[in-house]
Amino acid sequence: MAILSETAPNLYYTLHPLNYEEHWILYSVRSSSTLPWGTMVGRPNHTHSRTVSPQKSPAKSMPTDTETRGIGGADAGSCDATVPVVAAPVSDLNHHTESASTAHPKPKRSRSASAPRHKDRSKALHYSFKPRPSPLDFETLERDHNPMRGFYVLFWVAMAWYAITSILDTWNKEGMSFRYAFFSQMSDRSKDLLYSDLLMQLSCFTVVLIVKLYEFKIVPLNFAWIVNSVWLGGWFVSVISWALYSNWKWTQSGSFTIHCIAMLMKQASYLMSNSENFWKLQQIPKLESDLAVLKSDFENTVDVNKMADNEKEIVRVNDELRNLRSHLTGQITGLHFPKNLTFFNFVDYMLVPVLVYEIEYPRTEKFRPFNFIHKTAGTFGTLALLIVIVENNILPILALSNELNFFMTIMKLIVPFMICFLLVFFIIFEFICNAFAELTLFADREFYEDWWNSTSFDEYARRWNKPVHEFLYRHVYLQLIATQRMSKNDASLATFFVSSLFHELVMALTGKRLRPWLFLLQMFQLPLIMFAKLPFIKNNKTVGNAFFWVGMFLGPPLLGALYAREHYMNP
Repeated sequence: MAILSETAPNLYYTLHPLNYEEHWILYSVRSSSTLPWGTMVGRPNHTHSRTVSPQKSPAKSMPTDTETRGIGGADAGSCDATVPVVAAPVSDLNHHTESASTAHPKPKRSRSASAPRHKDRSKALHYSFKPRPSPLDFETLERDHNPMRGFYVLFWVAMAWYAITSILDTWNKEGMSFRYAFFSQMSDRSKDLLYSDLLMQLSCFTVVLIVKLYEFKIVPLNFAWIVNSVWLGGWFVSVISWALYSNWKWTQSGSFTIHCIAMLMKQASYLMSNSENFWKLQQIPKLESDLAVLKSDFENTVDVNKMADNEKEIVRVNDELRNLRSHLTGQITGLHFPKNLTFFNFVDYMLVPVLVYEIEYPRTEKFRPFNFIHKTAGTFGTLALLIVIVENNILPILALSNELNFFMTIMKLIVPFMICFLLVFFIIFEFICNAFAELTLFADREFYEDWWNSTSFDEYARRWNKPVHEFLYRHVYLQLIATQRMSKNDASLATFFVSSLFHELVMALTGKRLRPWLFLLQMFQLPLIMFAKLPFIKNNKTVGNAFFWVGMFLGPPLLGALYAREHYMNP
């Protein structure tokens, strides 16, 4: 059971946000009347539109084309304007933070322009994805001449040798090559599981119809958060209820619940992202009206100071307008929102190994059949190795739970559980995610970073399970700050709490009993994170990394001893 829990999206470890991105929160806060809970809060990017600083001059001169591009050339509410952007270094983030907190002079506005204006959230356009290789893909290691690639080969040679010795040992003891008890359990009622999972995925397409209701204004955008919440809540309760009613084995229940949570996140991101995009689309004609008023004031003003203020405001509003259009334009082919809201676009989104929705994703130039076959074969080969380890090194220990004391159970499970953890990591992030990425030509293969070099659990959070990290950061952490006015610390704690509840839900449905061990262990990691920030550990990378690995070695077997022993002692 504890092994399977490691396959769940690791919600807690994705909690900690990247510090250099937190400036975006300043652009995300606005009144709840303009954007209700349930719509997306975008993430930052290190690109922004070039803004030309206006010069104060007594002579009247309208801002140049560079400053005013985007005022014309597009109809009201359209997002078809071409958007020039330039790269901004990380050092420019301080400029964004200062400008976001500075009050801008308000010009005279017509009635159409007097509606409440949102804060400029669009200055930092962010595309979360870009072409990147998988860190542990052997082709990448060879191409980059990574000096550690020999250890990668050593690991798999050791795993192959272990499989061979296990097969020989089983043959000598029992006269057969494999033990099939665990495999038989995994394949029990496999057709029921397959049909249920297929039906669950088909039900996700309902969100396309819901978004179409917003597009054709059948449902007002102000009620989008209610419709989104009702659908997601009802769908999740229905699917989880079906899992309980089906009464599968713990392996089937666990895998189905994990996939259910992943599909819930995909649907939530699709609904929240597109609801946000419709809101942005509504702001464009308002901003264009503001620009018309500002231009009129500029032309009719003789006061030098008012002219300078109007010129700054024209540049600022135009910059915001230009960036809003950028948010509504795909990063690859320039596909404009809402032209992306099609059935085939959602099919592609369901297949791409991501949990957050964007109009377009970076793509590779061609499909590589050999790479896809390699990742697919690696999935099944590593899964077979995982089954061998569970059959030979874990289940026999758990079967003796009535004879072994708690401490000896943990000691005997440490090594096999850690090996299983590494194999599950490879199966999910290196093989399955990369196989789907190759199938869909998805170019961003960095589903994880070098988490094994982490010196603390918050550093591990930034490197482990990046798809879930992206979802939690966008749709939970920033959402709580933008709509609920939470502080960063409170939002982090709330995100941590939500992730812990989802983890415990997986374990409860897997073991058919409610025991808060995983929830409590995750809460215990809060003081561990604080402990890792002590100067002695923080300034000594080796000590910090050793402290991290001690926690990783003890965590999975401890969970196995807490959950699985009870299952075997009280079936």
